[in-house]
Amino acid sequence: MRRVLLASFFAAASISLGFVGTAGAAINPVVSLNPVLSGVPVYSNVILAFDFSDNSSPPSASTGTFNVIADVFPENTGGYVRMVAVSPANSGVGNIVCKTSYGSFQPVQQGQAECAFNFSAPGVWTIHAQYETELTSAVSSESITNLRVGN
Repeated sequence: MRRVLLASFFAAASISLGFVGTAGAAINPVVSLNPVLSGVPVYSNVILAFDFSDNSSPPSASTGTFNVIADVFPENTGGYVRMVAVSPANSGVGNIVCKTSYGSFQPVQQGQAECAFNFSAPGVWTIHAQYETELTSAVSSESITNLRVGN
């Protein structure tokens, strides 16, 4: 009996995941093709997620350089991402904007954007990732996370 119940839950979850994927594709119609990445589709609404090597605990780093990766979903989406690290209150240091050859935005490469932040003060930094379909368009998606930086 337990096996039948477990199998039915698994089947129901698999079917619902298939519908979610289909609904997501319908909500994110292709707007244009990204000329920088030679024909990569650009979607009007995307989901940004931060990618840290150890997802079993809150993200943390030491002062100095630390790479932050923003994943862009759906996969193979073009567009541009801007990342900003907002410094801890009363730290006496300024915010850090990830600079690239495109100014503060960088093209999405293989569904990701990466920035090497050089954290100069300990504390909780707030990392913002913002997505634009084109460099001249408005920000259409944003994701925010906190990163604890120690000494």
